[in-house]
Amino acid sequence: MDVTATTTPSERSGGASTRPRASTQPSSPVSAILGLVVGGLLLWMGTPQLVAALVALDADAALQGVRSGSPGSPDQLAMAGEALTAANRWEKSGEREAARAVLLTFQAQGAPPGPDRDRLSAEALAAASAAVRLAPGQPHAWAHLATLLERGGDRKRAVEALRLSILSGAVEPALMMWRIETALRLRGDMDAEALSLLRRQIRLAWIIMPDEIAALSKRPDAHDLVTESLSLLNEEEMAHYVRLHGKR
Repeated sequence: MDVTATTTPSERSGGASTRPRASTQPSSPVSAILGLVVGGLLLWMGTPQLVAALVALDADAALQGVRSGSPGSPDQLAMAGEALTAANRWEKSGEREAARAVLLTFQAQGAPPGPDRDRLSAEALAAASAAVRLAPGQPHAWAHLATLLERGGDRKRAVEALRLSILSGAVEPALMMWRIETALRLRGDMDAEALSLLRRQIRLAWIIMPDEIAALSKRPDAHDLVTESLSLLNEEEMAHYVRLHGKR
């Protein structure tokens, strides 16, 4: 909008002026139309994200229950999963697909053996796969996918998902011991790179939670691996340990 004030000598002296003080009209109809179009596009672009977020709110209570170790009833889990599915129709989200995979997994665990459990397990695997495809930098989603693949007997792909969980976030205290336990079961299918990542994960876990690694080292199935991993500690890792725990 072109607003141009004009001041005449007569205005400065208090006299009347025949010239307009300001123009409040758009400089051209084209500018006004263009503004409406741009505004409409911005509103349209923001609507799917906004609607998806609002629809997904219906799943929050069930997800909080799962995270706290108190999942709701099968019906509550199913309704929460449907809310996330509806939200994804507005805007695809890897994080929401990861959450839906968790809900489906809990539904499957609560179902009796049979077609319903098999269907829910397959849907959980599909959701977890979609989650990492849409947002590959999710260490928790990769870890969940590794669990589902291992349960389904696909050990090679489980190793790959575990490897990508570590690569996407090696220092994740909530996942580190779980990864090590999972890797111990999959150890026979791990290649040299995966084993190297596992040894580094053990060292990183030792820096953050030394008591857990000390307890792990006493197990026959883990003693040699833990001993070998800790023998590879470098000066930087040792210094980090001392900063956190002091000299023991």
